[in-house]
Amino acid sequence: MSDHTAREKTLRADDPAESASVSGDDGLFFQLFDASPFPAVVTRLADHRVLAINQRTSDVFGIGQEEAVGRHAPDYYVNPDERRRMAEQVVREGRADDFRFELRRPGGGTFWASASARRVTFGGEPAILAVFKDITAEVEAERTLKASEERLAAQSRALTTLTAEHAVSQGSFRERLRTILTLAATTLDAGRLSLWRLAEDGESIRCEGLYCLESAEFSCGGVLTRAEAPNYFTAIEQERVIAAADAHSDPRTRDFRESYLAPRGIGAMLDVPLRAADRVRGVLCAEHVGGPRAWTVDEQNFAVSAANLVVMALTEEDRLQALARLADSEARARLIVDTAHDAFIGIDTAGHIVSWNAQAEATLGWSRDEALGRDMATLVVPPAYREAHQRGMERFLASGEAPVVNRRLELTALHRAGHELPIEITITSPMPLGQGYFFGAFLRDISERLEQEAQLRAAKDSAEAATRAKSEFLASMSHELRTPLNGVLGYTQLLQRDRGLRPAQREALEAIAKCGTHLLELINDVLDLSRIEAGRVDIEATTTDLAQLLIDLKYVVADAARRKGLLLSMTIAPGVPRRVVLDGRHLRQVLLNLLGNGIKFTPQGEVRLTIETLDDTRLYFEVSDTGIGIEPGAITRIFEAFNQTRDGSAAGGTGLGLTISRHLIQTMGDQLKVESTPGRGSRFYFALPLVCANDDRSLTDEDDAGAEPSLDARLAPGQDLMALVVDDSTVNRRILARLLESAGVRVITAAGGAEALRLVGEHRPDVVFMDLRMGDLDGLEATRRIKADPLVADIPIIAVTASAFGDTREAASAAGCTDYLSKPVRAESLFAVLHTHLGVQFESEPAPGPVPEPELSDHSRRVALALRLHEAAAIGSVTDLEAMAQELAVGDPGEAGLGRQIARLAGQFDFDELRALAGRLAGDADPRR
Repeated sequence: MSDHTAREKTLRADDPAESASVSGDDGLFFQLFDASPFPAVVTRLADHRVLAINQRTSDVFGIGQEEAVGRHAPDYYVNPDERRRMAEQVVREGRADDFRFELRRPGGGTFWASASARRVTFGGEPAILAVFKDITAEVEAERTLKASEERLAAQSRALTTLTAEHAVSQGSFRERLRTILTLAATTLDAGRLSLWRLAEDGESIRCEGLYCLESAEFSCGGVLTRAEAPNYFTAIEQERVIAAADAHSDPRTRDFRESYLAPRGIGAMLDVPLRAADRVRGVLCAEHVGGPRAWTVDEQNFAVSAANLVVMALTEEDRLQALARLADSEARARLIVDTAHDAFIGIDTAGHIVSWNAQAEATLGWSRDEALGRDMATLVVPPAYREAHQRGMERFLASGEAPVVNRRLELTALHRAGHELPIEITITSPMPLGQGYFFGAFLRDISERLEQEAQLRAAKDSAEAATRAKSEFLASMSHELRTPLNGVLGYTQLLQRDRGLRPAQREALEAIAKCGTHLLELINDVLDLSRIEAGRVDIEATTTDLAQLLIDLKYVVADAARRKGLLLSMTIAPGVPRRVVLDGRHLRQVLLNLLGNGIKFTPQGEVRLTIETLDDTRLYFEVSDTGIGIEPGAITRIFEAFNQTRDGSAAGGTGLGLTISRHLIQTMGDQLKVESTPGRGSRFYFALPLVCANDDRSLTDEDDAGAEPSLDARLAPGQDLMALVVDDSTVNRRILARLLESAGVRVITAAGGAEALRLVGEHRPDVVFMDLRMGDLDGLEATRRIKADPLVADIPIIAVTASAFGDTREAASAAGCTDYLSKPVRAESLFAVLHTHLGVQFESEPAPGPVPEPELSDHSRRVALALRLHEAAAIGSVTDLEAMAQELAVGDPGEAGLGRQIARLAGQFDFDELRALAGRLAGDADPRR
């Protein structure tokens, strides 16, 4: 039958009362049949031949749909009887659910599936519709879990058996050793398991017993000396467990690879040193015959427990040599369990304590003599759990069920002092003992662990709450700090635009502006650690003037260098573009941190900043000093948060600067690297992608075309512009309005978003400056409503905000804002936005001409002044420069002019120009040239 013909047959339910019904045309059914994400098969009930399969089944089995029709379905079952049982249930009940099979693919390989089936009629014939899904991963997981549980159960049974046997054993040490090695080898599935005794001089070990799992033979003999395997002897003396997954390559065991491992086919070793009375007595050695093998934690723990039993057997042997015999088997059992790190309690069928080791005494407070013979439930089990304990004992005695056996449980126990303590307990399988049973349990006090976990949870919750509170606080404080700072810098810019200012007034305003700008940078810097912790560092690549950047850096750090008498040098290599595109604010922060550290840790000498290009593709920055340097062991630690060297801690600081700097450089595209020699200094360096600004110019170029409008820019003749300023802060609104008005822009203002909507409709301004955070109607919603009105939607809207985080810009862009200005608003940025988005042209007052060289007629006086000027500039002594300027101010006009020039350059920290001025004053007579 062809696939096409099969799909034309009618499929219906045999019995509507018991089977799923199918309605609609057959074509729709087969579309759904083929589109099903689960494999589905229709087979004839009479002979179990395949009538149809969907595309998913074809994919899973790797067989075409037409090719599958007519094949015998049971052939694809690893166990056909399972399929027969499902079919019988379908015939009997009309359905079968959740049957699990192992299926066979025609091309080879099997997989597990879970299937559900319904009885249907296909082309007039009784048939079975089966849908299944691949559960191979689930089955494998169940097998793995079952294997792990079986392994743990086997280990627990083995330890219980060994403990019980040792409690009653009267045999010799060799007999007990044979039992331990045999049971341990079987439990670990180790091909060879042996005991090696360490010689009294510690120079060799001798095999006292070896059990081979494959041959079931027990033997002894063989010696290994320290000279043959020095690393192995060191390991058994120093380590708790030697888990050599690959014994041929493990440095502890490879010394005897050729002499011992290879001839015997040993690939992996699990060795546990035997310690008694604080000295190594020997080693219990489990050897895997074959390739490498990874030893699990539970296998290692079992080996340690088996080794403890061997230690006790060895101890007993030593005592048997010194004494005629041990008092009784109970004493021997106590010696075994006393060496365990956990408390061990054994009880009989009546619930009376028959075993109580030393750790049980330490954990629960009762001595062994006090505990033996007492009712365990009354002595150890808290009152709230005694009834459940008693029911469990009765259930086991009645039915043999013990659901808590060989499971690690967390419960509470009763201490002698009356308080309850949390414990972790493992109850071993009950063992027949006389006319009843022996029940054993290992337990440990987990109070300290639970307390640590609680502290960790509390610390985590506290840290998360603190992070949230800090982010909210910083966002709020950023806005609150920027708002008054906007007033300070805004009105400063308004005053600076007055072209009638006297030089002294302009200098004072420049100082206010620089200080305000520095304060703004500090506010931004405070936010960076929070951003880094939250993964919200915003890289803002903008046009950055490298020459101005160096002036700003020198302005901040020069005074600190001068106070320590250090030479501060900042140079930009020839050919470096003056204006580049990068995150100037974060670059400034990194360089300030590196320069500050250099000055802090340099008692004398020089701190230098160098900027140059690498391969014309990267911009290279290096900060070097001649300071105390960094110890080699501390090179990596200095980049860790709150981690400082001893000298760093003595110098003060938080230990966050280099952490933040490294993260910022990584975010910008490189790694912050360091080289240092103690006593000679350090060198920090990194390189960033070199992207020239559109008006890229070398520092040797003097053309200033293409720069953004200057602070005192005005609209060029013939330019006309109306702007709407929206801000609910009167101060902010007035500042922005007056800046625009001072440039010749016509301005209307709105005190909120609702008023802005009305004014936009009435006046149709050329541009809107929209504050985003307002009380009545926030700027984002006002922007959305303006953009939704087709009559005014094309008006550019510039977002203005004091928000600290970069997602504000994304929100503004999503709302429809054309661009974004951060408060405090810089006049230059304001005019640049107008120029960019409206094409408005500005003009500025011509720059003042070059300052004329001072004319001093007395040549010796010129040379003397040049020497003083050169020395003061060389060490960056602003105090000496200011004193020299004041002294010259009362002299003749030539000296007064020189004094004003020195004062201006000192105020700008332009020490390079001051040294050049000294050179021009002295001419050829300058002895330092």
